[in-house]
Amino acid sequence: MSVRGLHKSYGSTPVLRGIDLDVSPGEVVCFLGPSGGGKSTLLRCIAHLETVDAGLVAVDGELVGYEPKDGRLFESSPKRLAMTRRKMGMVFQQFNLFAHLSALENVMLGPVTVLRRDRNEVARRARDLLGRVGLAAHADKRPAQLSGGQQQRVAIARALAMDPSVLLFDEPTSALDPELVGEVLGVMRDLAGQGMTMLVVTHEVGFAQEVGDTVVFLHGGVVEERGPAQQVLRSPSSERTAAFLARVL
Repeated sequence: MSVRGLHKSYGSTPVLRGIDLDVSPGEVVCFLGPSGGGKSTLLRCIAHLETVDAGLVAVDGELVGYEPKDGRLFESSPKRLAMTRRKMGMVFQQFNLFAHLSALENVMLGPVTVLRRDRNEVARRARDLLGRVGLAAHADKRPAQLSGGQQQRVAIARALAMDPSVLLFDEPTSALDPELVGEVLGVMRDLAGQGMTMLVVTHEVGFAQEVGDTVVFLHGGVVEERGPAQQVLRSPSSERTAAFLARVL
């Protein structure tokens, strides 16, 4: 994945000011920084859930949200955007599960309706994915019958069901009670160990230190510091990064 020159403003307020980023297959990149620094907006722009003012995002060499024609770039059609976006699975702070569907049906929905895959085949895969996140016994329960941590694990299984090249996590534990955080981080830890490419906006510095390959510290819409996770977290070169870590550690 590559990001080049990403700019985004809301009205007269700049939120992203020229973000460049390269992510290798299997790399885990953790984004840290104060609230309002642009972390969540960056993920939403990467997935083209927000349009950008300038800049480009490419996944597996394919532009996200735009397509070239006669030497110029044009907005992708909704169909093409949907096909490109399927390369990215996104897990939000809120679980966004359909309340009237079971865990199994939530995981099956995308592959059946978007990818038009065989329902029986999708059901088998969905059960496997629920087992992968430790929820095999809860496949037939609806979201209201699950804890917050369980719902977030269903959301991760749902993202995996689309066979993405990269998973985007936007503070996936921030809405959870403290005792439920560990079960979600455990699933993410397993995914990283299995070679999943992941971009993670988080305040869980311990997770970033343990699992992250790269840490990117965003402040005021720019990359204040980036580097190997252990180096940035143990010996930051930026005073802003050091001050932030001193507050959260």
